[in-house]
Amino acid sequence: MTYERLRSMADMMSRLDEPGDGGSSVVRTDDGWWRQLGAGLGYRYEYDAKFAEGGFDFYRLGNGMCVALIDLVARRSMPRRYSSSDYLTITAVLDGDLRLSGGGGMGGELSNGFCTVYSMLAGDELETVYSPGDHLRWVTVYLERTTLFHVTGLAPRDLPPSVVDFVLNGGNLPCRKVPLTRAASLAAHQMLEAPFPGSFRQAFLTGKALELACHILFNLSREVEKADEGQFSAEDHRRLQHAMRLIRTNLDQPLNVHEMAEVVGLTRQRLQQGFRMVYGDTVGRMRDKIRMELALELIRDSAISMIEIALETGYEHPASFTRAFKAAFGVSPIQMRYLAHDELRVKNIRRKPAAPIAETEDD
Repeated sequence: MTYERLRSMADMMSRLDEPGDGGSSVVRTDDGWWRQLGAGLGYRYEYDAKFAEGGFDFYRLGNGMCVALIDLVARRSMPRRYSSSDYLTITAVLDGDLRLSGGGGMGGELSNGFCTVYSMLAGDELETVYSPGDHLRWVTVYLERTTLFHVTGLAPRDLPPSVVDFVLNGGNLPCRKVPLTRAASLAAHQMLEAPFPGSFRQAFLTGKALELACHILFNLSREVEKADEGQFSAEDHRRLQHAMRLIRTNLDQPLNVHEMAEVVGLTRQRLQQGFRMVYGDTVGRMRDKIRMELALELIRDSAISMIEIALETGYEHPASFTRAFKAAFGVSPIQMRYLAHDELRVKNIRRKPAAPIAETEDD
């Protein structure tokens, strides 16, 4: 398979320093366009529609920290090559699954719901392939090793020995996957949807990049510390994701915790422990939250009866559903539907054009 020209951190950084006018400078390439987002601050790469829908943004955030924001859907098979020597690379994947291959034991993967952490030697490369139709969304934070402690405020005692060795001495760090907690996933989502323009956007991304790095490095350190205490493996996290899918797809006929643990291949205690760690709550409370999210959506956006909604969200008795809904949202399901209809009527009134003023004889 023929791979594209190597995309290295040196190339990415040098492009930031090319002359431009902060937005209108566009450079055509074989499969897309480069466009500066601000003088020396960042740029946008948009793929030609023949290759992919979407692209990525790249920002230099200062003090040896950069970030790439990827959101695309490949239209054809797209081989990619990357190199980021002397940077600790932290990639939080929100959508997509990719195999990474490279020399020196650098193989690994980018997996939905995980963050992949690694570093590379000069001259090393990672290769992957974007498959047609796959929606790929991830955030990559690059921390230059010589400024990492200064930028993050961390000390050697805070990080695993392998990361400390990289920071102090250089070298490569084989790919290590860390599960994305809800907080880390939220930070990554907020970076992809950054609401500010210009310098405000850069400041926002700087804070969120540090937040994401702290979540991941902290959890990486905890996993290393608990290596002999039954830490959760990548397979365990796949089982937790399976359990979450079972909850979402079986709200009308929910499994109890014991049944779910058996289906996904975990003990009941392990399942509960994993849910608290990854999703921030127990299996039962997560199920209740998902039930209420679905109930709110059905009440606002459909005309089906409250009894049907109660059954679809797993409540055998409407009274139990009403009590749970009022405890969650402060109003009954019927009141919520009235509120939603009132809001819709107000919006429709605002959309109607004003009636023309009738002419009088004086006019």
